[in-house]
Amino acid sequence: MSPEDFEARIIAWASQQKDLAALVLAGSRAGDQQKVDGWSDWDFHLISKRPERYQNADWVTEIAPCWCAHSERTPRGVIKVSAVFEEGLEADFVPLAAWQMKVVYWAMRRPQWLNLMPNRLWRGILETRHFLLGSGYRLLVGSADWERRLEALQLSWPSKELSPAEIKKHADAFWQKSVWVFKKIARPEPRSAMHWLHLLVVNHVYAMLEEEARLAGQMPRPEARKAESWLDERRLVQTTFVTGPDPRVLAKALLGQISLFREVSESVARQRKVALPDYRSVEQWLRSNLETIAAAESG
Repeated sequence: MSPEDFEARIIAWASQQKDLAALVLAGSRAGDQQKVDGWSDWDFHLISKRPERYQNADWVTEIAPCWCAHSERTPRGVIKVSAVFEEGLEADFVPLAAWQMKVVYWAMRRPQWLNLMPNRLWRGILETRHFLLGSGYRLLVGSADWERRLEALQLSWPSKELSPAEIKKHADAFWQKSVWVFKKIARPEPRSAMHWLHLLVVNHVYAMLEEEARLAGQMPRPEARKAESWLDERRLVQTTFVTGPDPRVLAKALLGQISLFREVSESVARQRKVALPDYRSVEQWLRSNLETIAAAESG
């Protein structure tokens, strides 16, 4: 089964589902075909009058022979069904309620009403724009009404900024959790330290990096998606770090992330005119202890 055959099967299947209002393809498969390689997957918005029907993974076998599939709720609060078909062809489907997406696209045409919109609607607009505008999109199944709705994606739209409270929350959490990671390194519990270090970076360092990139006029995407396109060269170097079960390696990795977070949080706070607490005492304590571990000779 070639990629072209696979995509044709998905379109044929979707066209036969009476409850499906639209099928939207996003990502590299929808945009510049020169960026597509043999490992590229397919990412779909599955817009349905009965989205609950597609919230488990049982139905994917209707498309093509399937090796494995599962359903999960993503950090963004939506259900995603991921399936691996014959020949390792992979597709992700996000089932969405048709009425909700009609509201999202209707509101997307009215950015001047942003301050009147409930936060949930604003997040729906932002997530839709991030998903579809990141690499391109194509309407594969759907009426002319859905073509017109998707035209709202071409409008300029303000990006969401972190509130002063959110900036402080990320800063407080980073320094508290850095102490926790250090203690895991010092005990030593290296595998737990690796786990918590990566969560520290994912949940707090990248949140601040996204805000810094947004302030620089970039269009950052959550979960570090396409980060190579919106991080500058310095930040790309700083976000490259190595971990492993050696406490010295972990200490060096955490030291690097401490330097990065201090820089980016101060940059964001300065630009946004947010007063952050003084974290110098905890930083000095962490650096002193981590540098001792990092400089220790191997036993």
